[in-house]
Amino acid sequence: MFYLIIFFILIALAVINIQFKDKLSNQVLTGFSALILICIAGLRYETGGDWDNYALLFSAFPTLSQVWHQPALLFEPNVEEGFVLLCAIVKQFSTNVQWLFFVVTFINILLIASALPKYTDFPVVGLLCYYCMLYFSLEMIYIRQATAVALCFYALQYVQPKKIVKYMLFIALACSFHRVAIVMVPCWFILNRKFPTWLYLTVILVGVVLMATGVSWIRGIFTTIASWLGENYADKAEEYTETGVFAVHRQFGIGYFLNLCIFAFVMFFRKTIDARPHGTVHLNMFTLSLVLYYYCYELVEVSNRFRLFFLISVIVVIPLLLESLPNFMSRLLGFGIALLYCFSFAQSYFLEKPQAIAYNPYQNYIEYKIHPRPSTGKQRLEKSHELFRQSRR
Repeated sequence: MFYLIIFFILIALAVINIQFKDKLSNQVLTGFSALILICIAGLRYETGGDWDNYALLFSAFPTLSQVWHQPALLFEPNVEEGFVLLCAIVKQFSTNVQWLFFVVTFINILLIASALPKYTDFPVVGLLCYYCMLYFSLEMIYIRQATAVALCFYALQYVQPKKIVKYMLFIALACSFHRVAIVMVPCWFILNRKFPTWLYLTVILVGVVLMATGVSWIRGIFTTIASWLGENYADKAEEYTETGVFAVHRQFGIGYFLNLCIFAFVMFFRKTIDARPHGTVHLNMFTLSLVLYYYCYELVEVSNRFRLFFLISVIVVIPLLLESLPNFMSRLLGFGIALLYCFSFAQSYFLEKPQAIAYNPYQNYIEYKIHPRPSTGKQRLEKSHELFRQSRR
């Protein structure tokens, strides 16, 4: 119930944000919403996924003083240098991995919350969408990629004014946390282009048909390119497409139709979205996320990792859709529909379903320090892994 309560709190803040759009209200509401999100993931204790692996990595990383005397230590771990440096800075002051979780979450949410008001008049709605759609994966599992995604999201403000140096600097920094961020480099050349509506419709509808028919077309291309890049990439490609637990097709479910519905709304209000300073950029980002969803159904894990960099623009697109509506009551109705879409992403966490056992019950580090007791985090994480493996058989 904990995450569901937070969901309703954010809904209340978002409704106030829709009602009052003045600068002071936006700043206060956005700041309070961001603080909530920082505290939940930043102070989690043995809750979520991959916390055990990050604890092991953190214990093996050097401190900042060690890196200062031996710079080569920055490049020794098989992890991106930016993340190693951040860990080294944190570890200089404390060897407790909880500080790493808090610092990373603080950076990520700060970047997103500071960029949102530049893109939309309803930043709290955007944070609510982020909480439902991306927060549990990024802030509570893929924390390296979360920072890379947040940096790329922040960089998008430089596309429309054509500040390529600032954009590329942020993308380079993002690559130092997760190499996949390199995909944002060529995006510079297309994100601010206003393509004809028929092109958007054709590209997405072809993907919709491809996924519905289940035609195998991209797996062979992916493995061939991976083999050209070397043995290590070829092995990874085989794991993700043939032998690993991730080697499954994307399931044909409610997401297939919900994404199509949101795309239809986006196309209907396209002129209004394009009229906003950064609207075209986020419309194209969202469209690219759908391209990965509908075309790369054979490569679920690979496409999902790439898709995170584009899907984050949905936290701008949905508020822009609400801005397109003429008055408060119509926006409130649109907000209700958007909530159903967002809820579908996080319903397993909110309703405490078995597949979300690693997240429920939520454990808070401060509360566990005040009232020490055995943690169930390890057992729940192992059970979560087992349920995941079973679902992939």
